[in-house]
Amino acid sequence: MSKYPLPLGTWGLVRTDKATARSWRARAKYRDLDGTTRKVEARGPSAAAATRNLQIKLQKRQTPRNAIVASTSKISHLAEVFLAELERSDKAARTKDKYSFTVKKYISPGIGSIRVGEATPGVVDHFIRNVVDTAGPATARTCGAVLSWMFKIALRHDAVSINPVLGISIPKSHAAKPQALDPKQFLDMRTKLIAWEQEPALGRNRSQDLHEIADFLVNTGLRTGELFALRWTDIDLDADPPTVHVHSTVIRTSVGGVTIQDHPKSEHGIRYVTVPPYLAAALRTRRARQESSGAPNPMGLVFPSSTGTVCDQNNVGKTWRKAADAIGYPWVTLKTFRKANATLIARTMGAEAAAYQVGHSKVSMTRKHYVEEYKEAIDTRAVLGAFNATNPGKEGPAPAEGENDRGE
Repeated sequence: MSKYPLPLGTWGLVRTDKATARSWRARAKYRDLDGTTRKVEARGPSAAAATRNLQIKLQKRQTPRNAIVASTSKISHLAEVFLAELERSDKAARTKDKYSFTVKKYISPGIGSIRVGEATPGVVDHFIRNVVDTAGPATARTCGAVLSWMFKIALRHDAVSINPVLGISIPKSHAAKPQALDPKQFLDMRTKLIAWEQEPALGRNRSQDLHEIADFLVNTGLRTGELFALRWTDIDLDADPPTVHVHSTVIRTSVGGVTIQDHPKSEHGIRYVTVPPYLAAALRTRRARQESSGAPNPMGLVFPSSTGTVCDQNNVGKTWRKAADAIGYPWVTLKTFRKANATLIARTMGAEAAAYQVGHSKVSMTRKHYVEEYKEAIDTRAVLGAFNATNPGKEGPAPAEGENDRGE
């Protein structure tokens, strides 16, 4: 009967003998992870020292020779391997930039000097808590996602036996309830915004595009990045009804600057949005104005920058905050128009229509983060008349004072 082989990554009996007059030799058979059993030896000034040296050598040998990451590698080295894999992945460019920035800004400075094998759940949890305190829960969650991916790589190379990120609890951000502009507020704000644009200002003239940007966002529900990526070829003003094809967005790159990404935030962001008649008329006027001005616009953007390049939403956001503070609407951001669009559609056409309009895959996301709660009572008298005992189906007179004090 053949002898059962050693388990993978283990060694057999350690034997020692004197190698020279001043050194000892320790030897053992080790079964490598390729299934082959090989003899391994180490030396030392004594039998005990040779045995210790052999055990250390055998323990290090448990990692395959061709592994890129070992348990003794630093997390900073694991991060480099991760970044190389990230670059080859099919993740969106914006995600790649975000994860790369997270590694360089938080992970490498925070725990880069720790060995991969030293990264216990407690060590990772301590790091995540520090990120929560210094940068907030949202950044901590991104760090957790990146670290989880990094240690999956370490698992593949047998550098760790478990993913230490599993089980780590990261606090969630407490999102405020959505607040949307109602039509009356929007029209008031728009009037004040146009007056602000036309006021004389020191230095450069104020942007004349803010009210048109607000008009487009509140009527379509687009993200600002989607708006600034729109080309005139994406808009069909002659269709019935006029439509906008949303299929790209503006992103900020890791090296600075902005560019157009050939797909929106998610696959559900690719959609067609109708344009109401008054906005279609405004767009025709805007296109004619652009053509007659002769200003550079090589990409045919609907809302280019002043130099004809891709518009930076951060710069527009800064200008918007100044205008919003000046006209008495400091709580309104560019995203508020998107919420106003979703809220009005949800209340008139249903939440599913609102979710499609803003490009969400889940209706629950639209309800939770974009649709404002009702602030006033809903008039349900016509419906509840069915419970009228004196005249079923009719609203009927209100009960006399004190008649229903006991709820009867």
